[in-house]
Amino acid sequence: SAPPAGVATIKAAGATHAGGGVAHAGAGVGAAARPPRTALEGKKWMVEHHTNEPSLKLDKVKLSESVYVFKCVGSTVLVSGKVNNLTLDSCHKTCLVFESAMAGIELVNCQGCKVQVTGTVSTISVDKCDGTQLILSREAMGADIISAKSSELNVVVPGETDEDEYKEHAIAEQFISKFVDGKYVTKTVDHTA
Repeated sequence: SAPPAGVATIKAAGATHAGGGVAHAGAGVGAAARPPRTALEGKKWMVEHHTNEPSLKLDKVKLSESVYVFKCVGSTVLVSGKVNNLTLDSCHKTCLVFESAMAGIELVNCQGCKVQVTGTVSTISVDKCDGTQLILSREAMGADIISAKSSELNVVVPGETDEDEYKEHAIAEQFISKFVDGKYVTKTVDHTA
């Protein structure tokens, strides 16, 4: 079954970046724009400085290679095959769709980004990001999700059966710590109505 409209806007087949509006570059005032670049350097694919690119495809990536996406804005990056690891760094309104990652994926300093895994991944790390949406395949639902200094982190997972709707889950961002029996115990804050 497909994710409900408005929840997951990345489609695995012919992925498209949805959301409308104009994406704004994250560069500071007066910063010179760098030319977009996609290149393999050693065993690392560098995808940098792309703006409003609807379909950046990396379809010859090998298991021994990694993918590093840096300062992309309003773009969609599609990675075919199983890779070692992926990093999304300082991106804004960027979508990343990948099949599988052996080591995992890391998002750092990103705003309004979406990541979809269609195969497997063991670890997803989200650090200093706002408005992140992770869309997991059934095979990736057991992944460890590690988050720090991030807000509005949501995970979309398939329903119990393939016919069921996808479900969206918010990851806690507020905690309460209390001194109990000689040590601090931290729990998530439950908001009840």
